[in-house]
Amino acid sequence: MNNIKRFPPKSGRTITSSERLLLQMFARLDGSALGIAIGVWSGLIVFSATAILVLKGGPTIGPTLELLSQYLVGYRVTWIGSVVGLLCGFIFGFCIGWLIAFLRNLVVSAYVHAVKFKVAMSSMDDYLDKP
Repeated sequence: MNNIKRFPPKSGRTITSSERLLLQMFARLDGSALGIAIGVWSGLIVFSATAILVLKGGPTIGPTLELLSQYLVGYRVTWIGSVVGLLCGFIFGFCIGWLIAFLRNLVVSAYVHAVKFKVAMSSMDDYLDKP
């Protein structure tokens, strides 16, 4: 609801419920918030997967999960590696989340501008057709 208060109509009239719904649908995503949310989840997934394998133990611990060491610098299937995986997973997830929010905001902005342009051209056609 806070976003709606920031965008009052310019003419001073009240906002209808359909306009309120459109403002909520096309509201911008906060890149930092989405990045932190996805970063926390991805970091916790890597941390918990590593911790489960370390607690499980055995002669060879997680050869498949060890392949993450090729992508995450300093990662191993150990307790220290789980902390490294938590940090690297958070950083990677944050970047992905921020990029998703940025691209979504860019696409929505381009769409809104295209619709506004189309409406402006439509009203111009009406003006030119009726001298």
